[in-house]
Amino acid sequence: MDPDAVPARPVVRASDADREAIVTRLQRAVAEGRIDLSEFGERVGAAYAAGTHDDLAVLVADLPPDAPPPVEIVGTRVPEELSTVFGDVKLAGPDAPQRVSTVFGDVRLDLRGLRTDADRIEITLGTVFGDIDVVVAEGVDAELRGRTVFGDRKTTLAPVPRLSGTPRIVVHARSVFGYLRLRSLAPGESASRWRAMADRLAACHLTPPPLPPILPGWGTPRS
Repeated sequence: MDPDAVPARPVVRASDADREAIVTRLQRAVAEGRIDLSEFGERVGAAYAAGTHDDLAVLVADLPPDAPPPVEIVGTRVPEELSTVFGDVKLAGPDAPQRVSTVFGDVRLDLRGLRTDADRIEITLGTVFGDIDVVVAEGVDAELRGRTVFGDRKTTLAPVPRLSGTPRIVVHARSVFGYLRLRSLAPGESASRWRAMADRLAACHLTPPPLPPILPGWGTPRS
C-alpha cells in the first residue's frame, strides 16, 4: 500500500429526502431563470435516479448554494400587552405592542422605526393620571380614536405624500387627567419638544432661552 496515496472518500447512498431536496433547489433555479424547463426536466429525472450523494451533487454543482436560514435575534420583540402602575411606558423600535395601559404614568410610543408587512396596525392605549404620546414617521397614514377626561386631544400629521408600503396606523386611546397626542416627525428629529426646539435654534446659531432663575430662599423651609 502506497503511504502517500489519498484514501478514497466513502460512497454515501442517497435517501429519498436527499433527492427531494435537490429537486427543490432545481425548482428554485427555474424560478430564478438559471436553467430552462428542458434542462430542469433532465436534471429532475437524473435526481430521482441518483444512487449516491455524489450523483446528486453533480446536478447542482453550477448552482449557488442554499442561503443559510435567517438568524433570529432574541430579546428585541416587544410584548403584545404591557401594563404598569406608577411608571411610564416608553417604546421605540421595529415592533409595536397591541395594548398598553398604565396608572400614574405616561405612554410614549415612537413608531418611526416600525417594520411590518401588514396593511393596518391597531393599537389600544390607556392611562389614568398620565399622557399618551404617539409618534409616526412623516408620510405614514395614522388616525387617533378615543377620548380624554380632563385633558386635551390633538393630531398633528405633516401634509406630505403617503409613503408607499407603509401601514395605516389606528390608535385607540383613552386618558383620564392627561392629554392624547398623535404626531409625525422626520427621521432623526427628537421626539422631545424642548430638544427639538433646541436643535432648531442651534441650526440657526441661536441659543435656547434660559431657565427661570432660582430666587434666594426658594424652597427653603420657613422657621
